[in-house]
Amino acid sequence: MSNTPENIVIKLSDANQAGIDMSSPKAVVTFLLAQGEKESILFFYKPGSVEFDFDKFNTAVAEMKERKN
Repeated sequence: MSNTPENIVIKLSDANQAGIDMSSPKAVVTFLLAQGEKESILFFYKPGSVEFDFDKFNTAVAEMKERKN
C-alpha cells in the first residue's frame, strides 16, 4: 500500500510531464514553488524539522513512476 498521498503523486506527475528532472529534489521543489504548492513541499520534510527527507522524496517519485506504468 502506498504511503504517499494521492495529491502528492499527482503533483510529482505534473512536474514529470513538465520535463522536470525527477532525480533532482531541488528542481522538483522549485517547480512546486512556482505552482504555489507550499503545502505539498512540506510533505517532504521530516516531522518537526527543517531537514528535507530524501528517502521520502525518492519513495514518492518511485511510486509516481510505478503508477504511471
